[in-house]
Amino acid sequence: MKKPIIGITGNETNQLDPNKAITRTFASKAFSEAVKEAGGIPIILPIGDIAIAKDYVDMIDKLIITGGQNVLPDYYGEEQTINSDDYHRERDEFELALVAEAIKQNKPIFSVCRGTQLVNVAMGGTLEQSIKNHWQSELGSQTTHEISVLKNSELANIFGSKNSINSFHRQAIKDLAPSLEVIAVDPKDNTIEAVRSNKIAYLGVQWHPELLIQEKNENFKLFQYVVNEL
Repeated sequence: MKKPIIGITGNETNQLDPNKAITRTFASKAFSEAVKEAGGIPIILPIGDIAIAKDYVDMIDKLIITGGQNVLPDYYGEEQTINSDDYHRERDEFELALVAEAIKQNKPIFSVCRGTQLVNVAMGGTLEQSIKNHWQSELGSQTTHEISVLKNSELANIFGSKNSINSFHRQAIKDLAPSLEVIAVDPKDNTIEAVRSNKIAYLGVQWHPELLIQEKNENFKLFQYVVNEL
């Protein structure tokens, strides 16, 4: 049986070069390892011209949109209201093109953190530009709060009705896109933590499951679901 090819969106950095002359494409190794362990073949998709989005989606069976920078408010019709330069217009444009092409080709999409915010925007939703109490101090495997999960949803079958997650986001979904449905929230403040679509094969989470695979096996089961069932 042919292994599914999973496209994983890449980010960019020049922080490793003191002169900032060399830009590197990167994605967390945890994504590619999770995909391989789940039975898929991971391919990192570097940021590029939107004209090649179709070619990338042609190559893959499923698409993972990873975390990273804030999504520019331009794309959901708002002015920037926070003091931040943590944006990447070329990445926004490229990933929006990937999402549009994946929908056109009926290829499943899974998104994480910023990726989930971007897909919500791509489908007509908006974002909260600043939220409190959702950025934990240490990047890693610690969990900081619980989620309440919609009964009989894909996530409920994996995580149960409640579970604990990590949290590395300063923005969140505000107005939910019309074709999306909330399937998990933070019970303390109702921040949206997971969504699915009622029109396409799509699942998005606000936390970083790739960082919790070793400590909480449910997160690996999530990748097994994405690779083999979504």
